[in-house]
Amino acid sequence: MNSLGSTQEQIRADLEKLGIIASQSTLSRDLREMGAVKVPVEGIGALYRLGGSFSLGEIGNAMKTFVIGYESVGNFLVIRTTLGSAPGFCVVLDRQRWPEIVGTVAGDDTILVIARTARDIALVENNLKQSIGKGVS
Repeated sequence: MNSLGSTQEQIRADLEKLGIIASQSTLSRDLREMGAVKVPVEGIGALYRLGGSFSLGEIGNAMKTFVIGYESVGNFLVIRTTLGSAPGFCVVLDRQRWPEIVGTVAGDDTILVIARTARDIALVENNLKQSIGKGVS
């Protein structure tokens, strides 16, 4: 796992030590463009992470930390998260490339997961439930 600091300020300070000066707004935009997402890490809190898919344990930890609840409606799944956590958790879902998911849309605290069928949404829900059992925190 390619992990960065736990806050953008910490990452900015680490970059300054290397002689790289970046404003918080530039850093925020660059992290977003690189696909960095904040994921919970047992015993540390949360770290920004780059690239790749996530293990079921990592998804479970993110669920336990960021997800308040979810509800399926036909071929949709509405996931409620803590304030500001929906975009990051949505990236976690997108990086799984689960074939059941056609697409996702994130607001600030809500994610809409779209599948072709209600059966596909049931499979996504099952994956999420399994991930909670695999989480280590």
